[in-house]
Amino acid sequence: MDIESLFNIFKVAIENESSAAEFYQNAAQNTSDPESKKIFEEFAKMESYHLNKLKERYAELRKTAS
Repeated sequence: MDIESLFNIFKVAIENESSAAEFYQNAAQNTSDPESKKIFEEFAKMESYHLNKLKERYAELRKTAS
C-alpha cells in the first residue's frame, strides 16, 4: 500500500469517527430518558477518544513521511 492510500484511509476514518461522535452527542441531547442519555454520552466520549487518537497518528505519519 502506498503512503497516499494510507493517508486517505486515515482521512475517511477521521471523518467517520467525527460523524459518530456528533451523532451520539445529538442523540444524548435529544433524549429525555436518563439511562439512554448516559449511554449516548459514553458513546460520544469513546468516539471522541478514537477521533483524537486517529488525528494524532495521522499527524505522526505525515511528519515521518515528510
